[in-house]
Amino acid sequence: MIQKLRTIEFQHRLARIFRAYKQEVARGGKEKERLHIVYVMTHVGISGGVKIIFEHANRLKQLGAKVTIVAHYMKPSWFPIEADYVQVPFGLELAKGIPDCDLIVATYWDHIQACIETGIAPVVYFEQGDFHLFDYGKMNQTLKNYIHIQYQIPPFIYTVSRPAAELIEKLYGREAKVYPNAIDETVFNPEGPKVTGDRPYLLMIGRESTAFKGLSYILDAYDMLKKEFELDLYWITPETPSEKMKQRATKCFISPSQETIASLYRGAALYVSGSTYESFSLPPLEAMACGCPVVTTDNEGVLEYAVHLENAMICRMRDPQDMAEKISELLSNPDLKERLIRNGLETAGRYNWIAIMKEILDYYSDIALYQVQPRNLLTDWDIRIRREHCLHPEDYVRFEKFLLATKSDLVKVPVIYEIDKVPVIARWETAAVRKKIDNGLVETCYCPVHPANGLALYNLKGYQSFLLKEFDKALDEFLELQETSEAKEQAVYGKWAVLTLMRLQRKEEAKRKLKALMDEHPYYPDLYKLALLLEGKNQHHINSIRVLGDGAAYPEFFYQIDSII
Repeated sequence: MIQKLRTIEFQHRLARIFRAYKQEVARGGKEKERLHIVYVMTHVGISGGVKIIFEHANRLKQLGAKVTIVAHYMKPSWFPIEADYVQVPFGLELAKGIPDCDLIVATYWDHIQACIETGIAPVVYFEQGDFHLFDYGKMNQTLKNYIHIQYQIPPFIYTVSRPAAELIEKLYGREAKVYPNAIDETVFNPEGPKVTGDRPYLLMIGRESTAFKGLSYILDAYDMLKKEFELDLYWITPETPSEKMKQRATKCFISPSQETIASLYRGAALYVSGSTYESFSLPPLEAMACGCPVVTTDNEGVLEYAVHLENAMICRMRDPQDMAEKISELLSNPDLKERLIRNGLETAGRYNWIAIMKEILDYYSDIALYQVQPRNLLTDWDIRIRREHCLHPEDYVRFEKFLLATKSDLVKVPVIYEIDKVPVIARWETAAVRKKIDNGLVETCYCPVHPANGLALYNLKGYQSFLLKEFDKALDEFLELQETSEAKEQAVYGKWAVLTLMRLQRKEEAKRKLKALMDEHPYYPDLYKLALLLEGKNQHHINSIRVLGDGAAYPEFFYQIDSII
């Protein structure tokens, strides 16, 4: 379900590329007493890149900044996040969940444009490297064009290594500042428990589905050595591996804690990295910090700090024979191993978060002195809501900033209605209309408001009859509306038909109707809520609601649905 939802969101972004514009900023803002930084995240699953963002967030907060993470996913438990965390429903464009702030950090290219379109604050793109830098030639032209446009529109870009910065300039024509990654020395250090086994073990890290991690080359090299050296192979992975791959390793550790990973580094005979590309490879540096000798491929990212025969053994990429020879040389030479450990500890000591995060905070503080230049005036709009209508008054600032930035002619917000014995509903209704219509584009701004007219639903067909408890008439009207409406409106009217059948005590008919709706609209969470009301507790339905969040992609949805499970 999640992959499908991500695909839907990206297709929506692709369709909006014609609206992209370069964010214009001008220096002139006042220095902030306490900076509010928002990190927007495409995913929060276990990975080195995600861990770096969480380290940023925590350490910036420790330095006195207010930090908010915005993501579609539930707050993860695998990392101790100290920053504020906002889960945005999948039915809502991710960037629409960004609170008012001083600075927006886009952490992947797919949401740069969406962040800029909010008009909230200057956007800086934090590039950690992926296929769009290292496998550029394999991308299709549509994707190349999309990513190229995304790179042109943020006013600021920074990355984690010189090789990544050089590729950004070469491929996309933009300069990027460099702030390297670092390690958490309180976790990754030579002191502490070690994981030991019956035999010495090699350690590798990475998910099977991520080809560039080069796990197959490590496994091939291990097969060449395991009998001669009586070695085991331990594998840390964030996902359950296939049975075929699992059988080639001695032990698998699925999503272990950071402390367990450190213990595995400390106990390993050596750590092996087979990556074919990295912008800044973190695990080899963590291994060095734990006193674990390293064998790594010669990808550009690791060469930021790894030097052959000084702090690591470096082998050729995609060459398991050369990797096996380097591992053999290290295992056969205690003096070499001791030198790599000693120099590795010294290398890791140079990459500490305290110094690096102070530099990044200074960088952010400077960016926050810039102000987003408006593309519109507030006087261009007929505004139909006021600050006091907002459920959260601070949302009105976001709403006004959106009006100053958007290219649309009409802006809708969710209006919240309470109906007896029905979950609270939100309906997208017009909040502002451009006085001089230009293109007819309609946009949404997620600023929930109270209705200006609390009786407005009485003016709507179906709703009036339902509210007046004329349920037979309401059912006929909702079914008629469902028959004549477009797809997402059909889901809404179908939902009300089910609610009406429930009021009429026609529960079996309601269940049949609901099942048909769920088959047709599997991403409308309101239907899963109705199923819970009709059938009682069902873990599948509960999980679906928690993944989807509010059904904000529909004209109407149950508001804060997760709180009413």
